[in-house]
Amino acid sequence: MKTILLVEDTKVLLMIIKKKLTSRGYHVITALNGNEALLKLQAHPNIQMVLSDWIMPECDGIELCQQLKSPHYARYIFFVLLSARDDQDSIIEGINAGADDFIAKDTNIDELDARLQAGFRTLALNNELVKKNAELDSAYATIKQDLAAAGEFIKRLLPNDPHFARAELNYVSIPSAQIGGDMLGCMQLDENNVGIYLFDVAGHGVSSALMSFSVQQSISVSADSSSLVRQKTDKAPYYKITSPCQVIQQLNELYLSQEGSDLYFTMVYAILNTQTGMLSYAFAGHPPLVWMQNSKDKAVFVEQDSYVVGVFDFAEYTTRTIELAAGDKIWLYSDGITEAEKDSHQFSEARLKELIFDIREQPTSIQANTVINEVRSWQGKEQFDDDVSVLVFEWKGYPEGDEQCNTSSLKKTNTQYFK
Repeated sequence: MKTILLVEDTKVLLMIIKKKLTSRGYHVITALNGNEALLKLQAHPNIQMVLSDWIMPECDGIELCQQLKSPHYARYIFFVLLSARDDQDSIIEGINAGADDFIAKDTNIDELDARLQAGFRTLALNNELVKKNAELDSAYATIKQDLAAAGEFIKRLLPNDPHFARAELNYVSIPSAQIGGDMLGCMQLDENNVGIYLFDVAGHGVSSALMSFSVQQSISVSADSSSLVRQKTDKAPYYKITSPCQVIQQLNELYLSQEGSDLYFTMVYAILNTQTGMLSYAFAGHPPLVWMQNSKDKAVFVEQDSYVVGVFDFAEYTTRTIELAAGDKIWLYSDGITEAEKDSHQFSEARLKELIFDIREQPTSIQANTVINEVRSWQGKEQFDDDVSVLVFEWKGYPEGDEQCNTSSLKKTNTQYFK
């Protein structure tokens, strides 16, 4: 049964209207003024339809309407203003006060019933919307909680030990949302070689993060199984390290075969021989490395024209090699850094290279954070519009007591590449 709160200060008229409404099947609760109506609404939380007289003592219909339509009132009320005046100015005044409908007291019961039925239909739609919004809020809260858990899980995939034999690593990875498509890492391929990578999946959010996780798992390495970066063999030392270009080539073949996905990613994958300082690398459409040359006191780009991963079946990739000197540092980063904007201007690769040179005397252990803070300061805001990742590693030099030797021969003897 539909319940109406009828507010009328004239008792005789109150009883007449109540009788008419009851005859049409409504459950009618009455109040003699606005203050009493507020108490009745508090006592009956199910009431959402109020039919109120205009002129009443203590709290009239306009004042009551304004209180019930206040954003601070916890319940949605359909308010019908009942008045002996039906002139245009009165109607405008009532509607401006927040009334949903305006009915003259001499309106016949059929019209009054029709108006009330329309009001209840509006209430039903509103209540359904409130219910759906509550369900959406609950679903959003669950999704938010799940994303937060996923974000924490992805953080655990990032390197947790910045120190390797004769090498030191520092990085920062910040998703633009709770989870993102950037991933970086390093892995001990064998006693002398460390794999370092950074890739950037196109887009943001869940789909990019899932692909990022998939790629990271594809290139992870363990001692008892083969992976894209190290293959098991039957002869000692029972493995071969995959060259950087072949790692990316295999990733391209793998992700081209995944139907229904339009995602792709850029990547740089490198292998550092910590004994010799030889760095082998391959690009897949990724921004250039920055090589901070300690002995020459200059920063230079290391770049390579190449295709992104997961788009072109004809793409081929190339491994190249550079020789680091003691104290040299290599910087990997995603384009969220260089494409950070201020006044329609991007931070740019050139500005990043200058910044890396300017902070060259800082310890490696803090340099990635310094870069992030400088870019934030430059753009004038804390939040980045894109996922941001930056990784720097330093080669410390030859083992103490060893002399520099012919690294061109060591490149073949100390690193076994799987072609």
